[in-house]
Amino acid sequence: METSIASPLQIKIKDEFSTTAMSSAPVSAGGAQTPQAPAQNTIPVAPAPLDPAIREFVAQELYKRYKLIRASMDSDNEPAKSKDASLQEDWESLPEHLKASTRAQADDIPRKLELTGYQMSQANDETKDGLQPIEKFTPEQLEYLGEVEHDRWVSERIKSGWQAAGKRDSSAQKTPFFTPYAELEQKWKDVDKFMVEGIFEILGLAGYRVFSKN
Repeated sequence: METSIASPLQIKIKDEFSTTAMSSAPVSAGGAQTPQAPAQNTIPVAPAPLDPAIREFVAQELYKRYKLIRASMDSDNEPAKSKDASLQEDWESLPEHLKASTRAQADDIPRKLELTGYQMSQANDETKDGLQPIEKFTPEQLEYLGEVEHDRWVSERIKSGWQAAGKRDSSAQKTPFFTPYAELEQKWKDVDKFMVEGIFEILGLAGYRVFSKN
């Protein structure tokens, strides 16, 4: 694909818990104002980390979901996996640096929930009895978190030594996507949003539910 390329030096690497600032925060499914993304130069409180017991499972489910959306985008006859090291038959065939990247994406789930006023809890958590679980993000939250995910991905890739290039080459750690979310083609924005949208299903498979913090 053709897309504008920004040098890593032109992209401000955000700290671990910061995201793109928004003019207004999205509204949660319950009608409450979703907390604003942390401003630059602040030190927000980190949410509880992802349970290590489910980390690998969640990462593998995220990878399955990524393959699903990428397969739907593959329009030529060449097998997708021969063009992109991030698309393999199974998790075990994935290069280790891409496994680590997917684990980092899994680790970021609690932060995304925190940014929308939600939290995850085991489905059998008796302290949540009587509370209505959240089943999906609103369209506004999904768009917001799609941008959050893209910014996280750019930061993670730069820190891991990836370089900007005209074409993607996962094996050589090169990508054309070091560009602001607003400048991405819609199909690549949709990939970010599709991955975020799957959080509820994947956590459900891991025995967790999502609840409002209010």
